[in-house]
Amino acid sequence: MAINISFGGTTIKRPGAYSQVDSSNMIPVTLGALKTLAVIGRAGTGGTLTAGQVAYFNNPKDATAAIGTGDTLDVMNVAWRHGADLIAVSIVAAADATAGPTDAEWQTAIDLLQPEDVAGIIPVTTKAAIWAKIDTHISFMSNTKNRKRRRAFYGHAVGATVSEITAMAATLPTERGMLVTPCPLVADSDGNKVAKPGYYMAAAVAGLWAGQDSQEPVTYKLVKFDGLQKVYIGLEIETLLEAHVSPIEQVKNVGFRIVQGVTLSPSADLTKAELSVSTLKDDMSADLENYFESTYVGKAAVAGIATTIYNDLVSRLQAFRKQNWITEYDPDSVRVTQNGTVFSLEWLGKPTLPINNFLMTNHFTL
Repeated sequence: MAINISFGGTTIKRPGAYSQVDSSNMIPVTLGALKTLAVIGRAGTGGTLTAGQVAYFNNPKDATAAIGTGDTLDVMNVAWRHGADLIAVSIVAAADATAGPTDAEWQTAIDLLQPEDVAGIIPVTTKAAIWAKIDTHISFMSNTKNRKRRRAFYGHAVGATVSEITAMAATLPTERGMLVTPCPLVADSDGNKVAKPGYYMAAAVAGLWAGQDSQEPVTYKLVKFDGLQKVYIGLEIETLLEAHVSPIEQVKNVGFRIVQGVTLSPSADLTKAELSVSTLKDDMSADLENYFESTYVGKAAVAGIATTIYNDLVSRLQAFRKQNWITEYDPDSVRVTQNGTVFSLEWLGKPTLPINNFLMTNHFTL
């Protein structure tokens, strides 16, 4: 009787002992990372996950079986290596068996994320038209009515020039987007360094952002790759930063580090232009909304309720300071006013800012 066993991607037809290596659990996952990421992309080879649903993973082995090998899985692994934990996946359907996804298929996959509680989105594409759809989705979901604040991390195509990258940035002037550069080099199974699309680098930055406290900048954090397709000189880095692009530089004896965590916003307002400060703004807004909604909405506005609300607001601000979201707040600025069934809350404080520069003057004399 002939043996016919499928194992290790092949069919075994003779007696013997056979082994394979499962290294999927070698991908580190930061359990309990603070923010949930979402990846939108094509299913890989051998995957079982289909379009039309959103699936969550914090285990690389499970993700490999469901998504299959390809860019989407690779991007998830990059994010996990850099600090991410829970990742939602929305698969983009192909238009047919031979063609790639159309804009309509991408839009469907994007729309599936509307009810989900995700903070950062990594689109596995370098197409500006798809980025625009992501940006529209994020603006819509982050508005005052929907309150599902999120942002996206974008990466450009291999070989893009500085002028092409700055032109891309100009089309998305938003605080809720981050464009990173350059493309990374990744060693293949033969040890050859291969340039990967920029969404690999975007996944690294998103993973760092997801796995650390919101007030912690991604500035000067290291990314783990085998090289950079383009090593920028100082003038190019300044040009990119002025265009609101976040560059990665090569530093001798250190590695590859993020020069500055800037968003695509052209504003001089740090609550829009700096990734960490913009994130803090979202976190504090969501915290206050959730607290006062769950504590008071639907309750009776009894005598003295405004004072109780005032005291709760002060408690929340003190908590913000304790967890380093703000460095201080002005007690005299805290106000609670009532107009019928509406309570208006106001306060003034200083968000925690990143340390970006030191200016040193050295004076010498004889």
